[in-house]
Amino acid sequence: MTTPKFCSNCGTSLSSGAKFCADCGTPVPTAAEPAAAEPTAAANEEPANEPKADAPAAPDLSAAPAEAAPAKKPAPAAATAADGSYKDPVASLLAGGDDDDDDDDLSDHLDLPGGTSDGGKKSLPLGLIAMLGLVAVLVGGGVFISSDDELNARFRCNIMGEKSACITEEDRLWEIEQQEKKEEMELMTHHYGAFDLSFTPETDASFTLVQKRYEEGRKDFVKRIREGAADKRTFKEKKIGVYSTGKSVEGVIKGQIKFSKNAPSDVTFKPEEGKALVLPLSLADLPLLEREQADGNGKRLTAEDIEKLEKERDTKGADAKKDPRFKVKTQALSTWIYEIHISAKGFKPRSVVFYEAPLAPGIDRKKMETEGNVTFRAFKRRPDGKFVIENASFDLLPEPRTLWTRYIQGLKEVHCLQKTKAYKARDEQGQKDAEALLWEQKAFNKVLMEIAHQNDEDPEWIKYKEEQFKGYKCPEMVGQ
Repeated sequence: MTTPKFCSNCGTSLSSGAKFCADCGTPVPTAAEPAAAEPTAAANEEPANEPKADAPAAPDLSAAPAEAAPAKKPAPAAATAADGSYKDPVASLLAGGDDDDDDDDLSDHLDLPGGTSDGGKKSLPLGLIAMLGLVAVLVGGGVFISSDDELNARFRCNIMGEKSACITEEDRLWEIEQQEKKEEMELMTHHYGAFDLSFTPETDASFTLVQKRYEEGRKDFVKRIREGAADKRTFKEKKIGVYSTGKSVEGVIKGQIKFSKNAPSDVTFKPEEGKALVLPLSLADLPLLEREQADGNGKRLTAEDIEKLEKERDTKGADAKKDPRFKVKTQALSTWIYEIHISAKGFKPRSVVFYEAPLAPGIDRKKMETEGNVTFRAFKRRPDGKFVIENASFDLLPEPRTLWTRYIQGLKEVHCLQKTKAYKARDEQGQKDAEALLWEQKAFNKVLMEIAHQNDEDPEWIKYKEEQFKGYKCPEMVGQ
């Protein structure tokens, strides 16, 4: 039994270890000395048919003097139990109870519904277990889906509604190929050239037009264009131009050239064949740069093959993605140069190279110009994208002997000019100007004059000149 905190007689709060009440002097019961016997429950019970006695009135303390001892409080109506365990409820509320008070036991207030008061573990509700299981399944499924690109794409496409995720790997490869094609079209745009060819002498000249193709791998081409890498073009084939005549849209007959590896002759045109040579010779749509392409099966394609595939692909639509034939890729790039070789009896042969810069490796321009009498003409790009040669007119230079007749005629006229009074009246510079004007009228330019003077040391020319001037008399000239 614990020591009471309030007096059982007057209800006054007791100090710790007190043996008597300070107000009424009632002994405090201890564990060794039980409290005085209290009336039993039976004694305290009142007959049901008897009226209960009125509770004693509380003493009036206001009238008592301050120094007077407080009057003794009457004992509670109900006596304590014999074992002294009874506690006044009002006193218990005021004192807060002792350690054994059941109202102060924390376990009574912390027990979960259905739990025990002895602190044992509680089982989880079935709903919470099901929810945790569902979360675990969802997390595991999310990890599995995210680890697989295809499943992840399907989930985002079908569940999340992301249109970009609806593109399959096959679609991505197709788009990459189309993007590569677009870049190739921008970087490897086909180049075509054109020019009007004319030369002299027309009637006695023969000419041969040659087309040469050089090839370069796609990667090597890209590196050379973008990074300035080494030029790895290699010579592949040579075609000879075949000459023919035909009517144009306007009805005018024009010369035509078609290049062939199996040309009937190594010479494009010979005057002795009796064919009419029509000059200028208009050359158009000459390939300068083209892509060499192959389908998904590795078959090399021509321009006509690609055109047919494009038409067929448009008709098949989405099914074209599954057909390897339509997966056309650029494997190499081809570049072309054109050569014309002109020759005529009594004239020095001449060769001209038409090209788009830069020249293919293996062509020594300086050596060919100095030693081979070769002229180089580069195509120039116009605003419309076409490549043209602005001046493709070439005159063959005559041999020195070819000029004998014309040169003698010019010398005779100069001889007669020098005998005129007008010529003699001029100063030295005026006489030179008069002679230069006469040679210009005879179509002797500076180059032809240099060729003609090559005869001055030739014994045959000297002999021929003496024969032509022997007994020659100038015709009557105005101003003599």
